[in-house]
Amino acid sequence: MKVIILEGIATSGKTTVINLIKESLERRKLSCQVIAEEETLMPIVDNVDPQVSIKHLSKILTHVFSLDKEILIFDRLYFTHIFRTNSTVQMFKPIEDMLSQHHAYLFFLKIRKEKIEERIFNALKGERSGTNWVNYVRSKGNDRQIVNYYQNQQDKLLALLKESEINHQVIEVTNMEFEFVREKILQTLGL
Repeated sequence: MKVIILEGIATSGKTTVINLIKESLERRKLSCQVIAEEETLMPIVDNVDPQVSIKHLSKILTHVFSLDKEILIFDRLYFTHIFRTNSTVQMFKPIEDMLSQHHAYLFFLKIRKEKIEERIFNALKGERSGTNWVNYVRSKGNDRQIVNYYQNQQDKLLALLKESEINHQVIEVTNMEFEFVREKILQTLGL
């Protein structure tokens, strides 16, 4: 079993890349399971207690590791929980230990800092407009506060990545070359 984790801020292209990877794996007749952020994050999106997050994630991992799949793909997993609970990677060591047993590989999709504003506001006007996501983003404050939130989130997530024992790679996605990103991920994992 191979375990792929995609992390990154909103609009970094995680869902797009996951869909491209899944299509490629299915064409190759490899069994895969996508575990969306609706399972990993959204049920406890407002949680600030790291122990609640760890318990939630442990339950998910125990379940998905029991599935008969060749590849598991996570749309976010524990880094956003660490950020939101203002925790450390060390506090989430039980999660990293579970992932290490399955040789998980984390790919962080990074947007150049000066382009985050453009990506967020294009998404607010685009296909996501009118969704709960728009209300969630707008709850972060005025336009400047929203941009600062996502720039700060990306900076903190990248800093946390340096503390992680999980194999990982940062991939630049500013230019939205998502097919290239898919190929890079598949090549890294020997798929």
